[in-house]
Parts: sequence; structure tokens; C-alpha cells
Amino acid sequence: MPGLMATEDFQFTFKTRGLKSTLSVPLTLPLNQSVEEFSECLIKEHDLPCFVEKDLKEQLGKYVEQETSRLLDKTAQHALDAVKDGEVDIDQLVDKWTNAFKQEVAEYAKPEPVTNELVFSEVYHALIHSPALETLLNFEHRYALAMRHVTEERDRDLVRLEQRQRMEMEDAVHNLGVTRTDEQINQLAQRHFDNMQLNESKWASELSGLQDSQKREYVDWVMCVHEDTQAMQGTPSYIHQLCSLPSGVPCDEEGGECGSMQPPRKEESFTVHLGAQLKTTHNLRLIGADILDLCRHRPQNVGGVTMPQPERLQTAMSLYSNNLCALVLLVDNRLNSYTGIKREFAKVCEQSTDFHFASLEQQFERIETDVIAAQEWQAQQKLSEEGDRISVRSSGSSSSEKDERNIRLSSGDFYVTRHSNLAEVHVVFHLVVDESIRTVTADISSRHPVLLGYRNVLKACFRYDIHTITLPLLLVHEMSEEMTIPWCLKRAELVFKCVKGFVMELGTWTGQQSRTIQFIVPSGLSEETFAAINNMLPSIFRMSNPVIGTSS
Repeated sequence: MPGLMATEDFQFTFKTRGLKSTLSVPLTLPLNQSVEEFSECLIKEHDLPCFVEKDLKEQLGKYVEQETSRLLDKTAQHALDAVKDGEVDIDQLVDKWTNAFKQEVAEYAKPEPVTNELVFSEVYHALIHSPALETLLNFEHRYALAMRHVTEERDRDLVRLEQRQRMEMEDAVHNLGVTRTDEQINQLAQRHFDNMQLNESKWASELSGLQDSQKREYVDWVMCVHEDTQAMQGTPSYIHQLCSLPSGVPCDEEGGECGSMQPPRKEESFTVHLGAQLKTTHNLRLIGADILDLCRHRPQNVGGVTMPQPERLQTAMSLYSNNLCALVLLVDNRLNSYTGIKREFAKVCEQSTDFHFASLEQQFERIETDVIAAQEWQAQQKLSEEGDRISVRSSGSSSSEKDERNIRLSSGDFYVTRHSNLAEVHVVFHLVVDESIRTVTADISSRHPVLLGYRNVLKACFRYDIHTITLPLLLVHEMSEEMTIPWCLKRAELVFKCVKGFVMELGTWTGQQSRTIQFIVPSGLSEETFAAINNMLPSIFRMSNPVIGTSS
């Protein structure tokens, strides 16, 4: 294989006073200095006139670029031919590149700082795969019950206040013109609003304080157990004693939820093969349930004692692993948790403390900051491309209107939140959809922004070790009377085919790893429609049929 150096003759022709002159110099490639510096050396050494400097630099630059590229291509082709002909040991070549990469990274890459969060994640992962597993889950379960008790008390208090205020307002309106004036009613409404805000702020402060204290106590306890385990080279005796205690608490008779049994959800599973040439096995699951049921904790009542659901064990053990679970939540374009399914999801998140990640509101604040910064950068780039030098910040609208405009997302955009306190989910993709996706008359194609958003979500899953993803099959979370069986089948067929194409496309460059894709439909879907969708799925995806052998 030739070396990475070659000597070529560079010729430069120019005219001086009607005379044509040619300069020929040997040139070693790759050039070990800049073209400008080498040109100045040639001009000084050969006493060239100053007016040829520009032409010399241009021709020399083009020549060096072309010949260097040709030399590198030739060298690379010789290296590939040597590997194909067996002249080079592939294993030795891989080891050589691996060592070179490690040395390069170790020398120049910025070392990852060791933070408290990183240390805690490693300690938790070690303990959750040790005999302390049951005790950890028991602690989390007790904290969750305490948190739920406070949230239920808050909800009851707010309901009582709202009922009292409504009765006062109805009485005031009834006596309008008799004992009450318009001004007094306005003052009463303002007082009601202020009291409600004050009460909500009081409960928010109490919940925040409880979450902070629980998280602090939990982290300290986990670190203490880990230190004792390392010092004693085994599981401390008090861990075994705690494990022998009942792993639940008595059921609260006031809340009927812990004693109620949830009906089993409709579910069908399939194993399919996807791929153009090299097939990859994937698991598909069709689920009929409320999508938030995958997030809610459903404690079981066993002998008057509330126990955490079994799915909690799997979620906790895979929290810091390469096998994460995620779901897609269809939301509007406002980055908050005040309306619709976002509000219900926020209520689920606040039922227990997240010991590993920031709260939902804190994550929303960070996302909002990033979105505003990204949109301002995009606007500046667009203005610069159009030649408009007007500052983006010089608009005539107020700052509040600008912020409201900036944090509104487009259909197909999504933002990600992380959670450790949900039942079966680690990651939630909040996918923005518009109202047209919910209308029956909407003509949706494979190029619709929401379906392209599905592609980007799956791309993120393939890239970041998310092996289980739950997708709303009908692109809605609730059924309506206008959603007929033909409409549901048409929408399901479109999503099935799009997801199949996305998975086949992404699987070609992300490795042959098995994934689990769960298609969820609203719980209000009829049995007939669910069965029709269930029969449609095998006709779109290639099923894995077992080979049955019979003995003669």
C-alpha cells in the first residue's frame, strides 16, 4: 500500500511584458503548510512580480485540493483491496482502530463530570438488583400512599371551597337589586378568585415541601444502605428484617380505590418479521384501554393490605437499563398542563414523588426555555438568509404576547419528559396534534405532520434504547359518535402501514434489535371494531408462523 505522501510537479504560467513564462516546482502532498504561506515563499524565492500573486494562489489552491483528494482516494482504494485480498488481518485492524479511538477520546474528549445524580443512579441500579429490591419498592410505595393522601385531601378541600363559593354567588345573584349591587357582586367574584388562588398556592407549597422531604430522605437512605452493603460485603441484617415485614399498609376505607378491582383490558399479541432482506423479529400488541392506565398505579388490596402492582417491579428494574418503555401522548400546541389530557396526566404524576428526575412542572419550564431559544435562533437564521438585518427583538408586540407566540408548537412537534414514578412508562413523548386530526371528515395521508411525528418518535426510540413504545392507533384518545367502524378501520390501516414502513426504514441502520410496539385504542371502542382491527393487523404485517413437525 503506498504511503500518504507523493511528489508532483506544479506548473504556473504567466506573462510579463509580453513574454510568457512558466514556473515548475516539485510539490510534496499533502502540503504541510497553508497555500498562502507556500505562495509567498515561491514569490520570494523565484522573484515573481507582485501582480501574479492572486492568480498563483488560486491555481495553487485548486491544484493542491485536486491532487490531495486523488492521493487520498488512491490510498483508500489500496487499503480496501488489501483487506479484500486477505493481506491484512481484520481483527488486528479493528484492534488498531479501537485503541486509536480510545487514545484520541481519552486525550481530547471532555471528561464527563461525576455528579450526585450520576452517583445515585449507579447506586440505585445496584440496589434494585440486590436483595434490597423489595425494601426499596416498599419505601416507594409508602411514600406514594402518603403523597396520595395529601392530594386527595387537597382535592376535597378545593371542592368544598368551590361549592361554598358557588352557593354564595348564587345567593348574591338572586338578591341582585335587593340587597346586592353589581359592584358588590364584582367584589365578591374577585374575593372568590383570590381565595381560590391562595388556597391552591397553599396546597402547592405543601405538596412541594412533602416531595422535597421525601426525595431527600429516600436518597439519603439509599446511599446509607449502599455504604453499609459495601462495608459489610453483603446485605445488612436490617434489610432482611425489613423484608420480613409486611410489604404494604392497611387499606384506607375512605378511599374506595384501593379496594376496587380494575376490569381486565383487551389485549392481543403478535410476533412479526420485518425487513427487506435480513428479517428482524418484533412484538406487536393491540391494547384497548385508557392510555393513562399505563401510567397510573393500581394498588392491590390483599387481605386488607394495599400492595404495589407487579408492573412496578419491571419498571423499577429497567429504569437505568437499555430496555426503556415509552408512550406517545397526543396534546395541543400549548406547553402547559392546564387542560385536557395534559391535566389528567399531571394529576397522575403528582400522585407520587419522582425520586430520580425533576417534577413535571420543572421539566416543562426547561423545555419552554429551550423551545424559545430554538425558535429565536430559527427566526434569526431566516432573517439573515433573507438579508433582513432587523433584530428579532425589535417587534412591536409586547413581551407577554411574544412569549405566548414562541411557546406554541406546530402539529407533529413533540417534547419529551422523563419519569420514574409511573406504572409502566419511563419516557413520555408529548406529540402536538391539531383539531383536524380528531374530525371524521379530515383526509389524512402518510405525509401528515402527525404521522411524520410518529416517524421522528420511532427514530428517537431506535436511537436511545427505548425498546417498548405505545402509540395511539386511531390518533385520538377518546371516541365520539361520528367515529364509525369504517372510519376506525381506515385510520387503523393507515397507521399500521406507516409504522411498518418507519420500522423497516429505521431498522436498516440501527441494528437488528427486537422491539415491542403497542398500538392502543380508546377503551370506548366497541368489541366489534376491536375484533376487526385485530383481524386486520396480520394482513398488513408478516406474521411469524411456527414450523410444526410430525413424527412418522
